[in-house]
Amino acid sequence: MRGIFLTSTFNSRKRAYNMDNRVNINNNSVDTAGITKDYKEALAEIIWNGFDAQATEININFSPNQIDYINELIISDNGTGIDFSNLNETFGAFLDSIKRKSFQRSSYVRGKKGKGRFSFIAFAHTATWFTTYLDSESGKLLDYEIIINANNKDIYKDENHKISSLTYTGTKLVLSNLFNVTGYSFNNEEILSFLRNEFGWFLLLNQDNNYKLSINGEAIDFQNIIADHEIFEKAIKDANDRTHLFTITYVRWNEKIGDKFYYYFLNDEKKESYKQLTSYNNNAISFYHSVYVQSSFFNDFTPSADDTSAPLFGINQSNPVFKVLLKTLQQIIEDKQKLFVRNDAADQLIAKYERNGIFPKFNNNKYEQAKRKDLVDVVKEIYCIQPKILKG
Repeated sequence: MRGIFLTSTFNSRKRAYNMDNRVNINNNSVDTAGITKDYKEALAEIIWNGFDAQATEININFSPNQIDYINELIISDNGTGIDFSNLNETFGAFLDSIKRKSFQRSSYVRGKKGKGRFSFIAFAHTATWFTTYLDSESGKLLDYEIIINANNKDIYKDENHKISSLTYTGTKLVLSNLFNVTGYSFNNEEILSFLRNEFGWFLLLNQDNNYKLSINGEAIDFQNIIADHEIFEKAIKDANDRTHLFTITYVRWNEKIGDKFYYYFLNDEKKESYKQLTSYNNNAISFYHSVYVQSSFFNDFTPSADDTSAPLFGINQSNPVFKVLLKTLQQIIEDKQKLFVRNDAADQLIAKYERNGIFPKFNNNKYEQAKRKDLVDVVKEIYCIQPKILKG
């Protein structure tokens, strides 16, 4: 086995440095494993990998020339880095990465099957990870590089191992030999809208911790996709008189950010344990909403296909506390939907009726305007109770 060890401090290592390492799947299999070919989705996968590594700041940097050509794209994060002792699990185990073992399921741990690191092949030929991590044996910050080429994806190299001169961990991914992308590809309204829709909810939930996603040093503003949001605190006691605390974040979006509207149930680390459709997925109005519920209650949550069955271990949807919580969430959504209809959707509907001549013409006098107000009030109340009646 060829390679060198860092210093005598690390002579006990069983695995040599500076090696060509083989992924446990061949190059053609990687190509047919369902990795995205869309550069926006590929970029999102890479960003999620950074946030999954406990990063709070991720920066996308590039320097276009006069004809908008970019030689490389750099994605940097301040996460924990890629621990060399886990390299075989993170890079060597395609479709069975360490994330799969760490998290049962998650809407945003997209790389949990080991595909995320290969997403670069959508628009780059070469990926080089420059990473700094805290070595548990020596207590030192160590640097090294990982290299994958698109034409030989079943081989990854690790090299340039050394004690770091930095005082913090993190990873810088350099994508080079780019194709089918320009500087404009990463700095236009389409990509910005995509990133806001993809990461807006996550940045909102973590705004107290100053999470940030930036392009060339300018933070992406996700607030403009949020029409309304409110945070609720709910305490529920179980049969043993233990109190479970839930932080509920309601969000109404300015635009539809997904095909369906869900309650997302998150554990202490904001990892998704379960999600469930809200009861307003078939409404006839533009009530685009999501609800995020965070609690230690979901640390041991084990979803079941049968909501009535009691789990052997952990808890699931049949738990009485969860059922009380669900009623609370349903009431929040019902109240918010009525408020939205009364204050927003109904006004838009009435304006449309008046514009299209569906409402009668009212003269500008006290009596006629009183009649108009009565009609508007009735329409609003009907619309709040059953929006479908007045649509179509």
